[in-house]
Amino acid sequence: MSKVQTPARFLIADDHPIIVVALAEMLKSALGQDRILVDSVTDSDSLIFRLQAEAWDYLVLDLHMPGRLKSVPLLQAILTMQPRLCVVIYTGVRHPCLAQTLLDMGARAFVSKSSGPQVAIEAISNVVAGDAYVDPVIDLEAAKNHPWHQLTSGERAVVIALARGENLQAIAIDSDRSYKTVTTHKYNALRKLGLRSKDELGQYLEHHGLDYLLQ
Repeated sequence: MSKVQTPARFLIADDHPIIVVALAEMLKSALGQDRILVDSVTDSDSLIFRLQAEAWDYLVLDLHMPGRLKSVPLLQAILTMQPRLCVVIYTGVRHPCLAQTLLDMGARAFVSKSSGPQVAIEAISNVVAGDAYVDPVIDLEAAKNHPWHQLTSGERAVVIALARGENLQAIAIDSDRSYKTVTTHKYNALRKLGLRSKDELGQYLEHHGLDYLLQ
């Protein structure tokens, strides 16, 4: 007697109903109606609750839904609860630095919504087969060569603190460094990033998908 195969469990986390319906139908068509079980959540709080209560095999994740957690902190929480969960990022942003960070953390695939659901299904199929997948529109080489990686750890800490609205004196006290050292970090970082003033830092981090560092 052949053994009955347990359906693979897919959870789609996205707050756009049309995307959820389209992905669910395309998944069933691509992988087989009887071979998968698909459900969905529309905010990160509900997602965390479902992952605490139930085990899932695959998660298709939008990074920016309603709820307390988004982006990198959301993936961190997810993989802390279910380290073996295969996560496919399917989101509206396409920043190479963000994609590289999420893949390094343990996401199995990254797809931009601008590429369409068919690319997402291709990514999911690859992950189901045991492979990783990166959307062709995501330039990971650009992430590896990004100016952010030229900053020292001290310079990065100063940039993040300044982008959060802290002043140099407070940063010096909090980091147990001299005011002169912190000021040097600031100007070196601005030069490496090609910025003219600290007022541009917040927008720069957001533009390059690094604003999760401020959370």
